[in-house]
Amino acid sequence: MKFICTCDTLRKEISYASNFTTKRNALSITSNVLLENKNNTLTIKATDSKNGFISSIEVNTVVPGNTTVLCEKFLDVLKNINGDVELEISQENDNLSIKNSKESKFIVNMRTVDADKFPEMIEYPEEDYFTVGQNLFFDMVDKTSYAVGHEESRFFLTGVYIEYKNDKLVMVATDGKRLNCVRRSFEQEIDTFVPAIVPVNFLNNLKMVGSGDGVLSLSFKNGYAFANIEGRYMYSLLITGNYPNYERVIPKNFDHRAVASTAEMLDAINLISVTIEMKSKKIIFEINGDGIMISGEDSDGNSKNVVKCDYEGPEMKLSFNYNFLQDAIKKIESDNFTICFNNASTAIGLVSEPESDYIFIIMPMQA
Repeated sequence: MKFICTCDTLRKEISYASNFTTKRNALSITSNVLLENKNNTLTIKATDSKNGFISSIEVNTVVPGNTTVLCEKFLDVLKNINGDVELEISQENDNLSIKNSKESKFIVNMRTVDADKFPEMIEYPEEDYFTVGQNLFFDMVDKTSYAVGHEESRFFLTGVYIEYKNDKLVMVATDGKRLNCVRRSFEQEIDTFVPAIVPVNFLNNLKMVGSGDGVLSLSFKNGYAFANIEGRYMYSLLITGNYPNYERVIPKNFDHRAVASTAEMLDAINLISVTIEMKSKKIIFEINGDGIMISGEDSDGNSKNVVKCDYEGPEMKLSFNYNFLQDAIKKIESDNFTICFNNASTAIGLVSEPESDYIFIIMPMQA
């Protein structure tokens, strides 16, 4: 096998592929990336048995062939080649040779493994996909994925729940103490599919590969998530389990609403968080017609700050994990946002002002 290609183009695809390889066992064939060279096209494949990635780039095929090479090591070599040089890559006697095609200033040899040992990958028919706009879909991922759980005993909460309901794509994430939900309409027609719990890494890999422009194609079938994005094919094993009924967690109505500046609130929380006891992470809101008194304390002292708000209702004292508040408010794009609540012991909602297609739910702490 022998082909010529630019280093930058190859490096980018191998970096994507590396996220789909086995990391803990360098002796496993799934730690390798498969290179298939023919007809001036190099096809790159990677899988860790649960996830898969396939892409193709244009090359100058000198001798067609295929082989596999340790992905992380191959990527490290490519990262340490300065500039967008033209590479000549060839295989002979179980070794992959990498050199500058024009000047032969360097030669790196790497051990290869026969391509026949690389596992079969899962492929899915194009007609079973639906398309969505990349930008809007990735924004949904941004607004939800950080709220997933991390407890292995509740593995069904470690992914993002996706369904199509009432003509809207719904994306939900929760760790049991907070819940983020986005319900969004798309210009593209979406066929009904069985709700899926999608691993966060798969969604993050989609974001990494995508440019944010145009569309991506998705399918959730046979226990897998499949995607085609900008000429690249990806798949991941879905998370099994019964996802909680998120609609029961989101209150149908809120009795009270306080509107405040997004930037002012975030600045106040950031300042007060410095003095909060790190173990409890508790921040206190005292809401009345004059504003929101924000306070926190630890063994070394306490701090208070007042943020103006538009509020008509009884004085209310609420306590939260300040990290949850910070995470949510950072995702609100509008100048103002609304804190929605009923009482001190029930969930509160954070929404943009004016209200948009997403809501962040946070469970209170004991005052």
